Amino acid sequence: MAFPTYTIADTADGTLSTMLLGQQVEADPAIVTTFDGVTQRGTSFTLLFATTPAAPEQAHCDALVAAHTSLPAVQDSLVAQIKSHRDGPRLSTDLHAEYPAGSGNLFGCSAASQDNWSKLATLDSQGAVAYPYTVTTYDERGSYALADTADRQAATLAVAVVVETERAAAEAYIISVLAATDVAAAKAAASPYLSLS
Repeated sequence: MAFPTYTIADTADGTLSTMLLGQQVEADPAIVTTFDGVTQRGTSFTLLFATTPAAPEQAHCDALVAAHTSLPAVQDSLVAQIKSHRDGPRLSTDLHAEYPAGSGNLFGCSAASQDNWSKLATLDSQGAVAYPYTVTTYDERGSYALADTADRQAATLAVAVVVETERAAAEAYIISVLAATDVAAAKAAASPYLSLS
């Protein structure tokens, strides 16, 4: 049974997250009528109940709708997009660590590349790396012969600096998204990072 039909303009910020509003209705102890969900058609939406809620529950539903903002859901989505962009295109494709500095040797910064450097460090700590040890560049077109453990540590550090710098940059955008007070501001805060290539 539908009660009643609202429009997105009835919400606090003119946005709707049907999932979030549904969770809010379900979690509200003042609403005891069995809740079946939220349906949306265009800019209109309806709360569905097993039976028509009593007047006090209806008033409470009106208040939930009036206070509803999809900001948390939008922020969560933008944070996930920023992390995906950071770990995907940014670290996997766009960014590389140059080692030695000025050499033109560019090494990958993807999760797999970071894992390979970590494994090499583990093997080195166990005495299982014979130097010179040759590592290939991200595109497999070049290589560099690591002279010793100190050289390997410096190469690993070069990769780590690029990765941590990118993580810090992404985190600054995430903080801005989470500090936004409305959906438009959250989207504007994420946009510069998500457009990086």
